[in-house]
Amino acid sequence: MQIFLVLALLIAIVAVIFALQNIAVVSITFFAWSVDISLAVALLVSLAAGVVITLLVSIPGRIKGGWNSVASKKKFNSLQTERNGLKARVDQALADRDSYIKKWEDAQKEVAALEEELASVSAALQDAEKSVVVKALPPAPPPAVLPPPAEAESD
Repeated sequence: MQIFLVLALLIAIVAVIFALQNIAVVSITFFAWSVDISLAVALLVSLAAGVVITLLVSIPGRIKGGWNSVASKKKFNSLQTERNGLKARVDQALADRDSYIKKWEDAQKEVAALEEELASVSAALQDAEKSVVVKALPPAPPPAVLPPPAEAESD
């Protein structure tokens, strides 16, 4: 913005210098009108007319730029709100994930403990079955002594 101000000031200084150096009277004719004025005044009036025309032409662009700025700010605010909502959802999802991982780890520990308990119960059951089988079998009879074979009686 300051660059435009400096540029406008330089143009004004050059125009004043030009006007002071060109003080001759000229005749300007436009359609049916005719005017005799100083060349400097004619050039300064034409310069002012150019500035006014430039401003008039730039007004719609400035208005549109203002509307675009307002629309951009609204869109930016809505995108920020959406981003904040998504960030909150991500944070909630991460918290839920951490909770589920903790539950899963606890379940894994519980499964490992149950597997150890099952293994010990299984070993105890096998030991109990062996002692029951040993007690359930009747003692083996002593080997039978057979009488000697009888001699055949001869008479």
